[in-house]
Amino acid sequence: MQKSFAFFLLFISFFTQAQGFTIKGKITDLENRGIQNASVSLLNETGDYLEYDFTDENGNYSIVFQNPRSSAITIEISCLGYSKISKLITNSSQSQDFTLKNKVEVLQEVVIEISKKVRVEQDTTTIKLASFGNKTEQTLEDILKKIPGIEVLQDGTIKAHGISIDKLLVEGEDMFDKNYKLLSKNLDAKVLDAIQIIDNFEDNPILKKLNNSEKVALNLKLVKGKKNIWFGNITAGSGIISENRWKESLNLGLLRKKIKLFYLADYNNLGEKATDIVATNILENNSFSEDRLEFKAKSLFQINNNEVALFSKTQSVFNNAFLNSLSFATKIKDNLSLRGVVYLAEDRQNQNSFSETRYNLEENPISFTENNFYNNHKTVASTELELKYYPNDKNYITNLFIYKINPNATNSDLFFNLDQINQSSKNNNYTFYNHFNHTLQLSENKILNSYIYFGNDKIKENVNVLSPLLNTFLNVNNSDVIKQGANNNLFYIGDKTKLITKFRNIDVTNSIQFELSKEEFNNSFVIYNNSFSNYENYSNLKQLKLFFDNAIRYNFSKKIDFTAVVSLQHINFESNNVASSIFLVNPTLSFNIRKTGFGNFKLSYSENNTLPEINQLTNNFQLIDYRSFTRGTRYENPLKNTVASFNYSIYLDEKRFSVNTAMSYIKSKSIINTESTITSDFNFSNLKQTGGGDNYNLSFSFVNYVRALKLASKIENIQNWNSSPVNVNAAEFTNSENYSNTIKYSVTSYFKKAINFDGGFSYNYSQSVFENNKTTNRTQDIFLNINYAISKTILAECNNAIYFINQQNYSFNNVILNYNPVESKFSYRLIFNNVLNENQFTLITLNNFTFYRSSVELVPRYLLCAVKYRF
Repeated sequence: MQKSFAFFLLFISFFTQAQGFTIKGKITDLENRGIQNASVSLLNETGDYLEYDFTDENGNYSIVFQNPRSSAITIEISCLGYSKISKLITNSSQSQDFTLKNKVEVLQEVVIEISKKVRVEQDTTTIKLASFGNKTEQTLEDILKKIPGIEVLQDGTIKAHGISIDKLLVEGEDMFDKNYKLLSKNLDAKVLDAIQIIDNFEDNPILKKLNNSEKVALNLKLVKGKKNIWFGNITAGSGIISENRWKESLNLGLLRKKIKLFYLADYNNLGEKATDIVATNILENNSFSEDRLEFKAKSLFQINNNEVALFSKTQSVFNNAFLNSLSFATKIKDNLSLRGVVYLAEDRQNQNSFSETRYNLEENPISFTENNFYNNHKTVASTELELKYYPNDKNYITNLFIYKINPNATNSDLFFNLDQINQSSKNNNYTFYNHFNHTLQLSENKILNSYIYFGNDKIKENVNVLSPLLNTFLNVNNSDVIKQGANNNLFYIGDKTKLITKFRNIDVTNSIQFELSKEEFNNSFVIYNNSFSNYENYSNLKQLKLFFDNAIRYNFSKKIDFTAVVSLQHINFESNNVASSIFLVNPTLSFNIRKTGFGNFKLSYSENNTLPEINQLTNNFQLIDYRSFTRGTRYENPLKNTVASFNYSIYLDEKRFSVNTAMSYIKSKSIINTESTITSDFNFSNLKQTGGGDNYNLSFSFVNYVRALKLASKIENIQNWNSSPVNVNAAEFTNSENYSNTIKYSVTSYFKKAINFDGGFSYNYSQSVFENNKTTNRTQDIFLNINYAISKTILAECNNAIYFINQQNYSFNNVILNYNPVESKFSYRLIFNNVLNENQFTLITLNNFTFYRSSVELVPRYLLCAVKYRF
């Protein structure tokens, strides 16, 4: 089968190349010297571009193109400082050499601009990607990780200039909204020409007239020749030794004036999760911009998969992932557009792990082991449609509708110490949200924004647990299955109207918001047709909210401002038929200095008063896993905390220099806390409202590019101190103190040679002190990735990582060979994963009084051969 498949690919490659033509040659000056970076373009008889290329350092070029219907082809050569020339050629012409003449002009004023790798123009920073990649990048996310001013977090979230991006645009068009990870993790890096970082981004054209936005967006500029044609790639990969591995994907794009669309599909069992890259509920409150409020119901039962988040999922996650998505944007009329995203994401995960848990409470601590065989099938299907209507320069209307289906089935066979236990859960989740915004410009300095929103989130859960220990505790037969059913239904509707006014140096927002929410939660607990009322709950929560928000921003200049916001909230809070009338005041103060020669400064202070959620207000115990019960509490007072923070950053993208520092202090004055009773078999938790603790956080990162060495280095440090009251097997709460420190260093080379690398190390230290028991843990890791151009068509990569944990070493080594024939649209990739065949990984984590050690199986060694065809 594999031989037939390989023969088929070779046949297709031969057939495709047989249908194309290659034109190559050399571009020289009058002194017969090769001209570098000259543009060579092929045009058809109507003047449309067919293909293009740039000459290398010796003036050579080579263009492969498909046989056009007409034989009339024009080749056009241009270069800065030389006269443009063009020539009509025939399909049979294989070699075309040209000599360019120097262009001499007399002008009143001459401005010469050299093409820069990084160009800054007002609020837009344009970065040419060719200067930062090394041809090993497969996706947009791969190349973003190497771009100055851009950071890709472990979950795929993208930050630009220290701020999470609001949009990821394609040629100025929003295609994915908050689901931009569908694009960043799948779009082929080879179609990208440049990335633009847009500061002070505002999507609403009416608000943009008055607003001094703090949002940031990224805009993708594609290489020439990708407009008005279908483009994309197909990848087929299969494992050829050890475990059977595979990867198939399809990228398809079309960018035209009236319609733009992307179709992205991927199917693989290499460890990545498809459902992790889709957006969850979004909560955004913006005083001087649009809001977006999406609330989600709470699930009840939890089954742990013991995943290790320390390194790549391709090393430790056993998962079959399927993703199928279609996004489009079309102009129905010049002032009416429609955007849509439809996707289906599915994961089938099988994960085996062994863990040891120890509670450091007494001289003889409580401990137990779990040998867990975990199986999960999760699906997310969604349709998202957004209409944008711009009837005139004073009105802007949008309506966004989202519908999701999220079934989730989980099964866990485990040994708790020596007892065999089974727990399974089937969870059906249905969600829809609708957001309607109308923005009206009343005058030159006044804008009225009306936001109407509603949503419904339903969760239906059925759980079966077979546990001899639990059955003995409940005094039932050991063979009886415990059945727990749970339903959570949340519906809400609201309206928020805000008036934004601008007076010279002052921006003022006055808003009024009305919101009604109803939430019902109930769970049954049945064993052999007998219900246990002590473990059943019938809870309801109804809230009628009226908010008055007032914000004022004084602009000392375009770079310095002071903002004060006061939110007055009146809430009728009815929990389990007990009603309360609550009045809350939440103030926020911030002082900003932006885009100065010394960088950006922000100092802020806020007080936050909130109310408990429905799952914290249950009357009886509820089973949340095979050995844990939790009971809620009654509402007493609002939950309170105070947050003070200071941020400093400077981003000099042209010099590839940046500093980002953040310090924060959180004082929790009133929280929902837990009184725990832990035995060798069970954990019982009672929620209770208590005073809170303190949290200090400090983070620092420094990036610098040394031009003489062509090396960019990054230093990061994250430290956290927190203290909180804890009550475990005691009559009163005792303070627990925790500290963590992470130091990272990385370096990346940008040599114009055959070899480049990136490497670094990380040091992690954690400490927990509770009841005079001090526990510490240290881990270190080192990584080194090397890529070497064996020839113009063959590129080798070697990715290496070593982890030092608990006096044990773990080494991961991957070798990748890339073959990219010059005159072919096919490329080939050979991936040798986990060369040393590490088969198990153990990690220790600390949390208050809990010591937790987990060992997981690792993806065994495999060799994957992948073929990609670009069109």
